[in-house]
This record gives sequence, structure tokens and C-alpha cells, in this order.
Amino acid sequence: MNPDRELAHIVSSLASAVDHDEEAEIGRGPLASLLFHASPQLLDKILKMARRDNRMRRALSAARYYSGLKKEMCDRIDAVLRAPFPGATRRGR
Repeated sequence: MNPDRELAHIVSSLASAVDHDEEAEIGRGPLASLLFHASPQLLDKILKMARRDNRMRRALSAARYYSGLKKEMCDRIDAVLRAPFPGATRRGR
């Protein structure tokens, strides 16, 4: 399967996940595997999604602890995960 198709499948799986545990399982499995082989462009796309989609953010958080990822990739992921989720900073919350 090509990386864009794999990412589309992951996004679809996350959309149908029933709880946070299922999202984390997707992160530890297919997303971690995809990240291990991801190009810089694909990582950019995933990080952009995680900035605006809490499901992807939770899956990415679980995938982040996969031991095979390069330090540079982990640093970029950590920067996104440390930033507050935009929905959490809106007024009225």
C-alpha cells in the first residue's frame, strides 16, 4: 500500500474509533509503522492533522513512544504534542 493510502486508512480508522484506547492502539500499530518509514512530507501532513484533530493527536502521542523513530522525528512530534490543542484555548471553555 502506498503511504498516502495508508494514512487515509488510519484517518478512517480513527474516525470510527469508539474510545481513546482504540485511538491509542491505532497509534501504536499502523501509525507507528507508517511513521517509521515516513518521508518528511508525509510527517508534515501528519503533524498538520494532529494540530487540528484531537483523534490524530492522541494516536500520534501513542505512536511517539515507538522506540524505532529517529530523534529528529520525535523532536518534531514532541513540539506538536506540547502545544495546547486549539480547541482547548478558545473562549468559553
